[in-house]
Amino acid sequence: MTPLRADREFAPEDVEAFLMAGYWNDDTLGDWLSYWSEEDPEGAQIIGLEGTLTNREVYDRAQRMAGALLSMGIVKGQAVGIQMANTPEFIITYYGIALMGGVLLTMHMPYRAHEMAPLLNHGRAIAVVCEPATEKYDAPDTMRKLKRVVPTLEHVIVGPGGLIPDDCVSLAEMFQADPGVEINDPPNAADPVLLCFTSGTAAAPKAVLRNYHSALANGRIYGETISIDRQDRIMVVPPFSHVFGLCCLHSGLAYGAPTVLLHAFTPELFVEVVERHQPTLLFSSPAPVAATLKSGLLTGDLVSVRQAVLAGSIVPPAVSQALEERMPNGKVGGLFGMTEIILTTATPLEGSIDERHHSTGRPVRGMEVRVTSPESGQVLEVGEEGELEIRGYSVMSGYLNNAQANSDAFTEDNFFKTGDLAIVDVDQNVRITGRVKDIINRGGVKINPTDIENLIAAHPAVTLAAIAPMGDDIMGEKACLFVTLAPDASLTFDQVIDYLSASGIAKLRWPEQLEVVDDMPMTPTKKVMKHVLTGMVSSRS
Repeated sequence: MTPLRADREFAPEDVEAFLMAGYWNDDTLGDWLSYWSEEDPEGAQIIGLEGTLTNREVYDRAQRMAGALLSMGIVKGQAVGIQMANTPEFIITYYGIALMGGVLLTMHMPYRAHEMAPLLNHGRAIAVVCEPATEKYDAPDTMRKLKRVVPTLEHVIVGPGGLIPDDCVSLAEMFQADPGVEINDPPNAADPVLLCFTSGTAAAPKAVLRNYHSALANGRIYGETISIDRQDRIMVVPPFSHVFGLCCLHSGLAYGAPTVLLHAFTPELFVEVVERHQPTLLFSSPAPVAATLKSGLLTGDLVSVRQAVLAGSIVPPAVSQALEERMPNGKVGGLFGMTEIILTTATPLEGSIDERHHSTGRPVRGMEVRVTSPESGQVLEVGEEGELEIRGYSVMSGYLNNAQANSDAFTEDNFFKTGDLAIVDVDQNVRITGRVKDIINRGGVKINPTDIENLIAAHPAVTLAAIAPMGDDIMGEKACLFVTLAPDASLTFDQVIDYLSASGIAKLRWPEQLEVVDDMPMTPTKKVMKHVLTGMVSSRS
């Protein structure tokens, strides 16, 4: 089987420039793991509710995992899929795959066979790692059946805590395998290490193949931007199946800071992990923070947290403010990132509240941003709203085997078109104002719903708010507001209108229907799926 290689390579002049500037270097994950195993062998690297693993323990298990993969006939450049929660097993598996030169292919926990088959086929996965069967989901059986439709898939590896089917491999036994298997062809920094999927269709997935150069450079430079050091404890809420979670992992490993695990989000578990392990850095999307704050379960302040970074979707300023009020020794900021560009902007810790709560910050060292007209592509002036475009060392070279997507994604001068609407101010602070595709066209009037969603999310009765288009025979589209409510709260359409009117929102931007839902349809990375909301209204009408 041919090892994975990107079909759109970085331009030679860009590679030279990134190396000369020091944005890229020769580091691999193996280098970082080896360094911390020698420098601080007993230092904590993974902290979970079940216990702590040291730098030496993690490196030892990862080496054994690497040897076991090689013994199974898996070779450098081949993809190994993974569907696991944020557990020590996920991290060690990732590092083991990396040590032997393999490529980690990530799949979100809610996915099932229909969603996973095209991803595994696109990455030509040779093996897949999953959790043991539960009452709700038999992952090993699902993966075994996927062998019928994924011709390259040969091995199913099952994590600890349950029955291992006879034709599957035990992950726990791989962690205890012969440590003497030699890695004769270890990866170098130009080799691929990650294959993450962002969107697209089953026929043409959008897959980003990352090499060590771009993946680890981002971890180093973003970590430098927010001053991570060995004394930090980094609580990571985003799933490791998403690039946000993996980047947090990279930044911690780069500077020797342990990762505090949240296996899966619930407000109860969030509070338990914070209170027991006292993280100093917190990374999360806004939805889990909002749900935890409004649950009433967080009875004390987050005294240990010096910085909380909210990202992954547009962050309502009210959520940032409410969290910071519970952080007597810290501040809340943001960042901007995508699977295609990783973590690109960061708010300075010393920045004003306006910078930290109303923007995603400034470009990190080595990255460029600009705003262009979505219609003409013309570069806009400071303070004008348009599509955000980004160029620099952490932008992907291109999607894997998707020429049309590559053609659509890049400008002639190699800026990546994010699809996000933004305003860049004189200090280079990037304020995300919405998505190009989320604009509601009401009879020719273009309505950006993002600021209204943020305002409604600050209402005491509301936990989450989203505005999606609903079809209309006369106007083409109208705005429909969807909300989830706080415990024992209620909300009527008239109350929403009174609230918006009192807040000074023009009538033409008001939503024209209210839908209260028990649960907001979310992606695995906690972004609202507005197309599902639109479908809900369409089916009712």
